[in-house]
Amino acid sequence: MPDGMTRQEAFEAGQREWLANVFEAWTTEHRVIPPSEWAEDRRYLPPSVTAMPGIYSFEVAPFIREIVDCMAVDSPVREVTFMKGVQICATTGVLENAIGYFIEHVKTAPMMLITADSDLAQIRMGSYVTPMLQNSGLMDLIKSSDENNGRKRGKTDKKLEWVGGGFLIPLGARNPAKMRSTSVQVMLCDEIDGWPDTVGKDGDPVGLVRDRTAAYETSRKLLYISTPLVKGQSKIETLYKRGDQRKYFVKCLRCEHPQELRWRHIDNETGVVTGITWEMEGGRLVPESVRYLCEACAHPHTDNDKPRLFAPGNAEWLPTAVPATPDVRSYHLSALYSPAGMQSWATCVQKWLDAWDEEKGRARDLERLQVFYNNVLGQTFELRGEKIRFEHVSNHRRTNYRFGQVPNHFASEFCGGPVLLVTCAVDVHKDRLKVGIVGWAVERRPFVIEYFDLEGEPEQVDDPSTWGALSEAIEGREYTADDGKKYRIQLTLIDSGYLADQVYRFCEQYETAVFPIKGTSVSERAARVPTFSEFKTPSGAIIYGITVDLYKDRWSASLRRNWDGITQQPPGHFNAPLDITDKQLKELTAEVKREKIEKGTGKRIGYEWYRPSGAANELWDLLIYNNAGLDLIAWNLSRLDGFEATNWPAFWDTCIAGQFFEKG
Repeated sequence: MPDGMTRQEAFEAGQREWLANVFEAWTTEHRVIPPSEWAEDRRYLPPSVTAMPGIYSFEVAPFIREIVDCMAVDSPVREVTFMKGVQICATTGVLENAIGYFIEHVKTAPMMLITADSDLAQIRMGSYVTPMLQNSGLMDLIKSSDENNGRKRGKTDKKLEWVGGGFLIPLGARNPAKMRSTSVQVMLCDEIDGWPDTVGKDGDPVGLVRDRTAAYETSRKLLYISTPLVKGQSKIETLYKRGDQRKYFVKCLRCEHPQELRWRHIDNETGVVTGITWEMEGGRLVPESVRYLCEACAHPHTDNDKPRLFAPGNAEWLPTAVPATPDVRSYHLSALYSPAGMQSWATCVQKWLDAWDEEKGRARDLERLQVFYNNVLGQTFELRGEKIRFEHVSNHRRTNYRFGQVPNHFASEFCGGPVLLVTCAVDVHKDRLKVGIVGWAVERRPFVIEYFDLEGEPEQVDDPSTWGALSEAIEGREYTADDGKKYRIQLTLIDSGYLADQVYRFCEQYETAVFPIKGTSVSERAARVPTFSEFKTPSGAIIYGITVDLYKDRWSASLRRNWDGITQQPPGHFNAPLDITDKQLKELTAEVKREKIEKGTGKRIGYEWYRPSGAANELWDLLIYNNAGLDLIAWNLSRLDGFEATNWPAFWDTCIAGQFFEKG
């Protein structure tokens, strides 16, 4: 005890010295690491989720590192947009790494994951996020904030909570009430081109999710990821243009010229070909011939060169535009950057050749062409609204059969098998019923078997010339194919857009197999628009709403498609009899897809199918209704077999077994 001190004074002095030593030992330093460092230290990828299992490494996809590091808490970037093709590690490298980083390293951040719909959000959580937590040793961090309730584990379908107080709420973009209910620091927006344009009275869902981060303006993180879809409607493209539009420039392995990988390019002046190139032999792609030619020296690169092309030091992200604000970044990456061992350049070329006829310089299949632009190039696809021309549909006339016949020998040779079932569709007019009867071969290959008028007075439900004759056709007509198989109509759909009461009364005579339908527009409330939906008539009978625009998109592509008459027909290829008239075939060309303009504002609000006044389109409508009938039969059989969605392979197997025809 020092001289002159009491025992109490000495005790207090000792306490002060001890506290001083404790405080001196403490540090205020907190080391902040970027998400990429966290991922390479903590992530493990099991064989169940990747063809390249093991400790996560950015060597596979080095271009992902900069993007995910924008999510670091000390990064000045507040908004990140990633417009992409497929198979370039976006989900694993950006979305999942960001979630794991905030759970273990940041700990306190409230987060939302918004996808197109709630079902997809649950799939994303169950198939991606939960395995990431399990295989990276993070499940012990998942704990409920309600520590007094031992039954709560911190993980439910509606919320994921973890040590530190942070949480993640998975939602669908069509649930504005829940999106409004919580403020979050981190907003993860996945596949936003699948989101609706508006959600009820709340307007733009992209603006709605941005508002949810307003309370964290100086620390928030907004991440938008999506493959783009339709030009003029793409949300991800709009957000990409808001940013600095970064592209990943790689250096040629010979001349070191930096360039963005691009598709084949032919110089108009010199004729020199650069970019992705290939050779054909006997009308088929030679896969080993596919190369990427440098735009400066034409040096050829192969898929095996990808690791060196993409490696740090040989490649870098460079901005190509001035962003709306300095804290906004945007990135674009096509599937040409898919890592070695994933989607090859040869695979990309084959997708192009499946969609585009090189010799004729036009699309083989518009649906496949859009998929190529979206999934391979990572670009939007422009719907030009081209009219189906008569030369397109006249090529679908067959010399092998006439009205009333079922050409099974032809179908077996060119369509993968005989006609499997027959459907009927009816269009109602003031003075007649238009009736179309279609036979279906495997994979939606239709044959028009009959197309005729029943003239009379449809306003009278007991009119024998219209409704009476239709009953006779539905109940009594039988078609014998050239191989002896016998067919009866399995399902009849009648358009109720005109004379709805008469249509309902007629259909109510039948317990099943005859239903009223009504064309519906694409719903803004469904993330994945169904082709049909089930309702009730005023008397309680079933009526089906048919999303006709989806069918029109499908068949406009099919009718433009050519077939060589030698090889097997493509799935969904249309067939008409020899004696169908030009006038009847022209009914397939009456409508055109055009931009839809909002009256009053002049604002472009999407696309619509349009029919000029007076143009006959009955065969076009009946083809669509018959296709809906086929889909309804397949869907109902799949439900009876315990499937939640249509099981097409099982349905075709059932048809092939002779469910809907008799052997002669």
